[in-house]
Amino acid sequence: EHDAFGIEFGTFTDRFEKLDEALQIIVPMLRGARANLKGNHYTAVDARNSPPAVSRIPVMIGGGGERKTLRMVAKYADESNLIADGADIPRKLDALAAHCEALGRDRSEITVSWQRSACIAPTMEEAQRDLAEAFADRNIDLSKLSDEQRTLMTGRFIVGDPDTVGERLTADLAKGVDGFTIN
Repeated sequence: EHDAFGIEFGTFTDRFEKLDEALQIIVPMLRGARANLKGNHYTAVDARNSPPAVSRIPVMIGGGGERKTLRMVAKYADESNLIADGADIPRKLDALAAHCEALGRDRSEITVSWQRSACIAPTMEEAQRDLAEAFADRNIDLSKLSDEQRTLMTGRFIVGDPDTVGERLTADLAKGVDGFTIN
Protein backbone atom coordinates (compact mmCIF):
# COMPACT_ATOMS: atom_id res chain seq x y z
CA GLU A 1 0.00 0.00 0.00
CA HIS A 2 2.66 2.51 0.95
CA ASP A 3 4.44 1.91 -2.37
CA ALA A 4 1.18 2.34 -4.29
CA PHE A 5 0.67 5.79 -2.75
CA GLY A 6 4.33 6.83 -2.78
CA ILE A 7 4.51 6.95 1.01
CA GLU A 8 7.89 6.21 2.55
CA PHE A 9 7.49 3.23 4.88
CA GLY A 10 10.63 3.82 6.91
CA THR A 11 12.00 1.67 9.67
CA PHE A 12 10.06 0.29 12.61
CA THR A 13 11.65 2.95 14.83
CA ASP A 14 10.78 5.73 12.34
CA ARG A 15 7.14 4.64 12.26
CA PHE A 16 6.88 4.64 16.05
CA GLU A 17 8.51 8.06 16.32
CA LYS A 18 6.10 9.43 13.71
CA LEU A 19 3.10 7.88 15.48
CA ASP A 20 4.18 9.31 18.83
CA GLU A 21 4.57 12.79 17.36
CA ALA A 22 1.30 12.52 15.42
CA LEU A 23 -0.56 11.55 18.60
CA GLN A 24 0.90 14.59 20.38
CA ILE A 25 -0.89 16.67 17.75
CA ILE A 26 -4.03 14.60 17.15
CA VAL A 27 -5.09 13.88 20.74
CA PRO A 28 -5.23 17.52 21.88
CA MET A 29 -7.08 18.46 18.69
CA LEU A 30 -9.65 15.71 19.32
CA ARG A 31 -10.12 17.00 22.88
CA GLY A 32 -10.80 20.62 21.84
CA ALA A 33 -7.33 21.94 22.67
CA ARG A 34 -4.72 23.53 20.45
CA ALA A 35 -1.70 21.42 19.60
CA ASN A 36 1.86 22.69 19.50
CA LEU A 37 4.83 20.54 18.59
CA LYS A 38 8.26 21.02 17.08
CA GLY A 39 9.27 17.42 16.52
CA ASN A 40 11.72 15.58 14.34
CA HIS A 41 8.97 14.60 11.89
CA TYR A 42 6.07 17.02 12.40
CA THR A 43 5.52 20.59 13.44
CA ALA A 44 2.25 22.10 14.64
CA VAL A 45 1.56 25.64 15.86
CA ASP A 46 -1.81 26.20 17.51
CA ALA A 47 -3.35 23.41 15.41
CA ARG A 48 -7.03 22.92 16.20
CA ASN A 49 -10.18 21.30 14.91
CA SER A 50 -12.65 23.82 13.62
CA PRO A 51 -15.41 23.07 14.07
CA PRO A 52 -14.61 20.91 17.08
CA ALA A 53 -15.81 17.32 17.42
CA VAL A 54 -19.43 17.05 18.53
CA SER A 55 -18.56 14.36 21.07
CA ARG A 56 -15.47 12.65 22.42
CA ILE A 57 -13.72 10.63 19.72
CA PRO A 58 -11.84 7.71 21.28
CA VAL A 59 -8.28 6.96 20.26
CA MET A 60 -7.54 3.27 19.70
CA ILE A 61 -4.05 1.88 19.27
CA GLY A 62 -3.69 -1.69 18.04
CA GLY A 63 -0.76 -4.01 18.57
CA GLY A 64 0.87 -6.04 21.25
CA GLY A 65 4.39 -4.74 21.72
CA GLU A 66 4.96 -4.62 25.45
CA ARG A 67 7.64 -1.93 25.53
CA LYS A 68 6.58 0.60 22.88
CA THR A 69 3.02 -0.03 21.75
CA LEU A 70 1.47 -0.59 25.17
CA ARG A 71 3.41 2.36 26.61
CA MET A 72 1.92 4.48 23.83
CA VAL A 73 -1.53 3.12 24.68
CA ALA A 74 -1.04 4.10 28.33
CA LYS A 75 0.13 7.56 27.30
CA TYR A 76 -2.43 8.48 24.62
CA ALA A 77 -5.22 5.97 24.01
CA ASP A 78 -8.73 5.38 25.22
CA GLU A 79 -8.75 1.90 23.76
CA SER A 80 -6.20 -0.84 23.15
CA ASN A 81 -6.76 -3.53 20.54
CA LEU A 82 -4.39 -6.35 21.46
CA ILE A 83 -3.01 -8.46 18.66
CA ALA A 84 -1.62 -11.52 20.40
CA ASP A 85 -1.99 -15.20 21.07
CA GLY A 86 -4.37 -16.11 23.87
CA ALA A 87 -1.61 -17.39 26.12
CA ASP A 88 0.06 -13.96 25.94
CA ILE A 89 -2.97 -11.86 26.87
CA PRO A 90 -2.41 -11.86 30.68
CA ARG A 91 1.20 -10.74 30.19
CA LYS A 92 0.11 -7.99 27.78
CA LEU A 93 -2.47 -6.75 30.28
CA ASP A 94 0.18 -6.74 33.04
CA ALA A 95 2.54 -4.74 30.80
CA LEU A 96 -0.22 -2.21 30.05
CA ALA A 97 -1.00 -1.89 33.76
CA ALA A 98 2.69 -1.30 34.54
CA HIS A 99 2.92 1.45 31.90
CA CYS A 100 -0.23 3.06 33.28
CA GLU A 101 1.19 2.98 36.79
CA ALA A 102 4.50 4.49 35.64
CA LEU A 103 2.62 7.31 33.87
CA GLY A 104 0.18 7.88 36.74
CA ARG A 105 -2.81 6.78 34.69
CA ASP A 106 -5.71 4.67 35.91
CA ARG A 107 -5.66 1.44 33.87
CA SER A 108 -9.45 1.17 34.15
CA GLU A 109 -9.76 4.22 31.87
CA ILE A 110 -8.62 2.09 28.92
CA THR A 111 -10.96 -0.33 27.16
CA VAL A 112 -9.05 -3.39 25.96
CA SER A 113 -10.21 -5.47 23.03
CA TRP A 114 -8.51 -8.52 21.59
CA GLN A 115 -8.32 -8.89 17.84
CA ARG A 116 -9.62 -12.28 16.82
CA SER A 117 -10.23 -13.94 13.49
CA ALA A 118 -13.38 -15.96 13.06
CA CYS A 119 -14.98 -18.07 10.38
CA ILE A 120 -18.66 -18.51 11.18
CA ALA A 121 -21.17 -20.54 9.17
CA PRO A 122 -24.42 -22.39 9.93
CA THR A 123 -22.49 -25.63 10.57
CA MET A 124 -18.97 -26.54 11.67
CA GLU A 125 -18.37 -28.30 8.35
CA GLU A 126 -19.37 -25.21 6.36
CA ALA A 127 -17.16 -23.00 8.51
CA GLN A 128 -14.17 -25.29 8.01
CA ARG A 129 -14.84 -25.38 4.26
CA ASP A 130 -15.14 -21.56 4.16
CA LEU A 131 -11.84 -21.21 6.01
CA ALA A 132 -10.11 -23.59 3.60
CA GLU A 133 -11.53 -21.58 0.66
CA ALA A 134 -10.31 -18.32 2.18
CA PHE A 135 -6.80 -19.73 2.41
CA ALA A 136 -7.10 -21.18 -1.11
CA ASP A 137 -7.87 -17.64 -2.35
CA ARG A 138 -4.38 -16.78 -1.06
CA ASN A 139 -2.88 -19.81 -2.82
CA ILE A 140 -2.58 -21.85 0.38
CA ASP A 141 -3.94 -25.39 0.28
CA LEU A 142 -4.51 -26.36 3.92
CA SER A 143 -4.94 -30.03 2.99
CA LYS A 144 -1.36 -30.18 1.70
CA LEU A 145 0.20 -28.76 4.86
CA SER A 146 1.58 -30.79 7.74
CA ASP A 147 -0.47 -30.76 10.93
CA GLU A 148 2.05 -28.37 12.46
CA GLN A 149 1.93 -25.97 9.50
CA ARG A 150 -1.88 -26.09 9.38
CA THR A 151 -2.08 -25.31 13.10
CA LEU A 152 0.27 -22.35 12.65
CA MET A 153 -1.84 -21.00 9.78
CA THR A 154 -5.25 -21.49 11.39
CA GLY A 155 -4.41 -21.27 15.11
CA ARG A 156 -5.70 -17.72 15.57
CA PHE A 157 -9.05 -18.49 13.97
CA ILE A 158 -12.19 -19.42 15.83
CA VAL A 159 -14.09 -21.69 13.46
CA GLY A 160 -17.60 -23.01 13.77
CA ASP A 161 -21.30 -22.41 13.95
CA PRO A 162 -22.57 -19.29 15.76
CA ASP A 163 -23.08 -21.10 19.08
CA THR A 164 -19.58 -22.61 19.06
CA VAL A 165 -17.93 -19.30 18.17
CA GLY A 166 -20.03 -17.46 20.78
CA GLU A 167 -19.08 -19.96 23.50
CA ARG A 168 -15.40 -19.63 22.60
CA LEU A 169 -15.51 -15.83 22.69
CA THR A 170 -17.38 -15.87 25.99
CA ALA A 171 -14.69 -18.14 27.45
CA ASP A 172 -11.97 -15.84 26.06
CA LEU A 173 -13.40 -12.90 28.02
CA ALA A 174 -12.07 -14.64 31.13
CA LYS A 175 -8.56 -13.67 30.01
CA GLY A 176 -9.36 -10.13 31.17
CA VAL A 177 -10.25 -8.27 27.97
CA ASP A 178 -13.36 -6.10 27.62
CA GLY A 179 -14.32 -7.33 24.16
CA PHE A 180 -13.11 -8.22 20.72
CA THR A 181 -12.51 -6.89 17.26
CA ILE A 182 -13.28 -9.65 14.79
CA ASN A 183 -11.80 -10.25 11.35
